[in-house]
Amino acid sequence: MKKASPTAESIAELIRGSIVSGELPSGAPVTEKWTAEKYAISRLTVREVLQSLIAEGYLVRRPYHSAHVRTFTDKEMQDILDARELLEGYAGSRSINAAEADRARLRSALDDYLAAMDGDDLAEGSRRHRALHVALVGMTGNERLMRQEEQLMVDSSMMVAVIDARRDDVEKMKRMHVQLVDAFLDGNQQLALQLVREHLHMVGKAATEELGREPVAAANPPRRYN
Repeated sequence: MKKASPTAESIAELIRGSIVSGELPSGAPVTEKWTAEKYAISRLTVREVLQSLIAEGYLVRRPYHSAHVRTFTDKEMQDILDARELLEGYAGSRSINAAEADRARLRSALDDYLAAMDGDDLAEGSRRHRALHVALVGMTGNERLMRQEEQLMVDSSMMVAVIDARRDDVEKMKRMHVQLVDAFLDGNQQLALQLVREHLHMVGKAATEELGREPVAAANPPRRYN
């Protein structure tokens, strides 16, 4: 019986695993030729794999260049986290007035995230984590802000995946997100702002340690959202 050819998603999952484990370090080239030969797949499947990983933020590719594992400078990481703090902090300040539909979406996103964190599918965990933070910003009822958060979460997806894969603190991450969601749903503005800052500070510190960079600068003084 002929062995089934590997799917693009199965190969993408293998490459994700290699990236977050450090087998493929930041900046490592991931060429079409290397991917086709290593996994014995067609060039068409290779292109599908690379496009998926680029869209998810694991790889980047400049025009006329091969793809490579995404790298982050200290400033790039800090810029992403600062932008997320602005959006998520603002959402926390507005959560007390959130519509019931937005609250329901956040509850559902949390349930999906917790279930995904108990599994071994990196892509699914990344998608559910992204959806949860977009749902947090969704408590503003502003779809434009949600789209901005979606892009920021794509930009930081590799950082988060590396942290989740290399650190034995999955339960801590789950508890942190439960506390964060509870504060938003309770309309506790002060606690929501505090937890947003604590969460992003933890992400920044862990990412710089795991990605081999110098520590990101300490968080700025608390912002006020009127």
